[in-house]
Amino acid sequence: MTSTLPRRVKVLIVVASGLGAACVVARVPQILAWDARDLAAAAVIVILTITAERCSIPLKRGSETVNFALTDGVWAAALILVPPSVLTVGVFLGVGIGQAMNRWSPWKIAYNVSQFLISITLAEIVFARLAPSPSATDPRTWGAVLGAMYVAFACNASAIALVVSLVEGCRFREVFRMPLALNAFHWLGNMALGILGALLWVEVPVGLVLLTVPVALAYITYRRWVESIAERDQMRDLYEAGRALSGPLAATEEFGDFLELLERLLPADRVELVVVEGDHVAVHATTGVSSFTVDERGPNPLDALVTVRSGIAPQIAVVGDDEDVRGVVAVYRQEALGTKERMLLDGLAGQIAVRLHNHRVYGQTLERARLSEIVAHTSDGVFVLDRFGHVTTWNPAMREIVGWSEDEAIGRRCPELLGLALEAVTGADAAAGPNDAVVSTRSGSTTNVRLRTSTIRDHEGAPRSHIVVMREASEETRAEQLKRDFVSMVSHELRTPLTPLKGFLKSLLEGAVDDSPEARREYYAIMLRQAQRLERLVGDMLDASQIDAGGLVIDLEPVSLSPLLRRLVADFREQHDRIVELRGVDRRVVALADPFRVEQVVLNLLTNADKYAPEDAPIDVFVTERDHSAIVSVRDGGEGIPKEDLDRIFDRFFRVHEGDGHRRAGTGLGLYIARSLVEAMSGRIWVESEVGVGSTFSFTLPLLDVRLADTGVPAETTVTVRNLMAV
Repeated sequence: MTSTLPRRVKVLIVVASGLGAACVVARVPQILAWDARDLAAAAVIVILTITAERCSIPLKRGSETVNFALTDGVWAAALILVPPSVLTVGVFLGVGIGQAMNRWSPWKIAYNVSQFLISITLAEIVFARLAPSPSATDPRTWGAVLGAMYVAFACNASAIALVVSLVEGCRFREVFRMPLALNAFHWLGNMALGILGALLWVEVPVGLVLLTVPVALAYITYRRWVESIAERDQMRDLYEAGRALSGPLAATEEFGDFLELLERLLPADRVELVVVEGDHVAVHATTGVSSFTVDERGPNPLDALVTVRSGIAPQIAVVGDDEDVRGVVAVYRQEALGTKERMLLDGLAGQIAVRLHNHRVYGQTLERARLSEIVAHTSDGVFVLDRFGHVTTWNPAMREIVGWSEDEAIGRRCPELLGLALEAVTGADAAAGPNDAVVSTRSGSTTNVRLRTSTIRDHEGAPRSHIVVMREASEETRAEQLKRDFVSMVSHELRTPLTPLKGFLKSLLEGAVDDSPEARREYYAIMLRQAQRLERLVGDMLDASQIDAGGLVIDLEPVSLSPLLRRLVADFREQHDRIVELRGVDRRVVALADPFRVEQVVLNLLTNADKYAPEDAPIDVFVTERDHSAIVSVRDGGEGIPKEDLDRIFDRFFRVHEGDGHRRAGTGLGLYIARSLVEAMSGRIWVESEVGVGSTFSFTLPLLDVRLADTGVPAETTVTVRNLMAV
């Protein structure tokens, strides 16, 4: 809707429309000289552009939606085959009609048509200079097409990022960078298809029929892939929404996280939950909660409490039933809710009503100090103490934790039952956070627990009873200790390379060291090694974060392992001054892998061997083949790994203890990353070790037939699939 656009955006659209119109007017003299062939060519470009626009595939990425279409490929072919005026008219009519058929807003169509006209006009100018006599069979023409369409791509991407940054009020760089990688792969694929289409039209026109088959298959596959991503995200969000509504009750209910999930599920620009308790109204949103009383706005009906935002009327669902209406959920979006979306909204509104009802009952029960019926099936232990320390309520989960049944616990005092002083229990106030304690069990053993206590007071403010929530803290304690160890380790590892860097730089700055060229070269080499060490540490942490987030990128292609390993070993020898022997690289071994990730795995294994092997002990790197797999092994003559640690050696943050109980320096991420990378390349990694003898780390990669690799088929197939999948 035009009323939702800021004034500066409208000004931008008007200016862009003027420039786009000028691009068309400049071609009028050429258009007037068209013959029937030019008219037919323009009609073909219009039809192909409309088809590409109608078949565009949207992919949601955060607040951005990337629309993939074949329009760039159509225009790249037209740049070679038809006069500029024909292409300009084809872009003008094709984009305008195609986006109008998609029912996009007039302002959006005007801006898109204009910026496409500006982009293609710039491309025509660049192409005319780079290829004065274009020929579809001339590779120089292909390069000219890439250069010209790159200008169009940069103009198009900048124009879209500019208008989005103005509408959303964010930085241009952030918007431009967000979908850039996807757009780049998409553009490269389109360029390849466009040039190939032009070449087939000139040389073998009938071959264009065959070109439609892989394009259609890739389109179907990619659309299904995008749909599967959307379905997966929707199921995940629906699961998280259910968890948010069924989680533990709190003294103050907040629905911000749930509403954020609901915005993604529907999808909507904004979702608000209006909850009415008597004359008190609370409006929940992702940005927080605002409250007011009904008297402040007068005796309005419930739907009048929902405001109209940005000219969009909300679509609402009632929270509660006819007998007990608790509020409404308001969904702000321009499109009407579909049948399934309406059912989803009504179902979640019903769950919200249940949640609010449970919260009200929970609060009333807390006031009466009767928790047994609500928390009977909770996994957390809950019991109530009177002011003298006697147990008055004891839920079943307490029996699982300490062994005492409800009949055995009721009436007994806390110290004799749990071996815990009353002050330790009543001191774990919920507002101050949980309190860790050690309690006795029925069997006579002890267990670590975490306590939260809420105090119920009488009308005079004196403590009447205490509600205690208890849960076993062993796993939480270990997790928190792991976090503390990791923070401490990372702090140490970061400080280790920074200390010599700072020392050398300060000494050089103050002139406190030998300033001869030879000395400076030695200092720079030391500082470079420390900077590289710091870079590897940061890289490991980033890789581990990507692996945990499921964002690991693997580009598979034929990789000749012999030259790769020779270069890696040579660099490692030079940087670490170690004896590293390389065996089994005399014959060519080609694997299907990501060369960058293979280097990363081998370097992690070499670094690990260097850390644990004596300085005078050689490190062996060798390559073998077995069962259609290439096997790369790194063997050291170090102290070996105890048997009890072999199963955990590839776990995140795990480091082998030394003899005195201390751990080696390091992040404990190298082998974890190596395992994740190898498995992502369809391989496996393992270790064979003997204490006092050494360890051999080996990993496999799928072996590729050398003759097949020489033809280039796997590499071309991989690149083609990536490009087509982005279309």
